Amino acid sequence: MKQNDLRVIKTKKNIEASFIYLLRQKDFSKITVQDILDRALINRSTFYKHYTDKYQLAETLCNEVFDLLKTGVKKRFNYVNVEDVLMVIKPLYQILSSKREEILALFTINTDTIHLYDDMSDFLKRSFYEQYKTKNKKSPDSLDYLSTLYSALVMTTIRWCLQNDGYEQLANHAQLFLKLAEVFEYPCQSILL
Repeated sequence: MKQNDLRVIKTKKNIEASFIYLLRQKDFSKITVQDILDRALINRSTFYKHYTDKYQLAETLCNEVFDLLKTGVKKRFNYVNVEDVLMVIKPLYQILSSKREEILALFTINTDTIHLYDDMSDFLKRSFYEQYKTKNKKSPDSLDYLSTLYSALVMTTIRWCLQNDGYEQLANHAQLFLKLAEVFEYPCQSILL
């Protein structure tokens, strides 16, 4: 089975879309493989050609979203100038927005191994901390606090943008972040994603 075969791609997209639809209807723990099969109108063997179970399906989708964030954050920390930072994060928010239903549905999953929202938040916190630990003139506790605050601000912004289809208003959020940055005596760009 070739992964780039159009039929394979369509089948996987159908399974994924069916799973996201079901996630919007009920809790992850209540979704069965049979529910996915019924929604996707496929047989069990077709599902198992692509995924071992609903957990692997959820993990695959979460990893795709998480990889988008990681790429965007790495690019973001390459820039200092506010306009350059915005040039990096606006396309990221647009990409996330194009997957808004999927991401919001995946945010609802919180198991021992699947927790996209928390993973994204932790990654943002670690990335901020690593970026500013050598430039930090404050205590490690202060930097930990600022890293936590940064992560909370970015994740709140992402969630709000997804829930309200508001990525176009990102520039307005950037101005708010600039004001918050002044409070913490950090360069303006440190609070922006």
